[in-house]
Amino acid sequence: MLGGIAMDKKNSLAPGSLETSVTGMDALCRNSIALIQYARRIAASQINLVQLMTYYALGRWIVEEQQSGEHRAGYGKKVIQTLSNKLNAEFGKGFSVDTLENARKFYLCYQERISEAAFRKFTEGKSEAVFRIFDEPIPFTLSWSHYLQLMRIKNPDERRFYEI
Repeated sequence: MLGGIAMDKKNSLAPGSLETSVTGMDALCRNSIALIQYARRIAASQINLVQLMTYYALGRWIVEEQQSGEHRAGYGKKVIQTLSNKLNAEFGKGFSVDTLENARKFYLCYQERISEAAFRKFTEGKSEAVFRIFDEPIPFTLSWSHYLQLMRIKNPDERRFYEI
């Protein structure tokens, strides 16, 4: 034994010695780092999808409320302003009139992406992991800021092209 390192008769490191431990430790560290990076990507992806589904649902409900409401020009603004006030009172910042108008536009641009069943599972079930409610590929893969840029494109085919 030399300084805590097991030595064989030829003064080389024996199996189970420091060299093996270092190699095992390197693998442990590499695998741990890879797993944490993978978990963080999944978490970020799920958070992004939940945020997009939430904006989609808010947009849909705003559209439904506006369509069943009065047919005056100012009614839509009143719906969004009232909702903004209530949500900001409940949650603090984050639900400005602009954000809710963008949520409405998001729904109108992408309403064909989510089936009624998946929408209900998300908004009413609230117990399923979001990635499980889709039998098809996940409908939104970009971030909210990307969709804000894409929604500026009027042509749906051009929008889909840039989304890819």
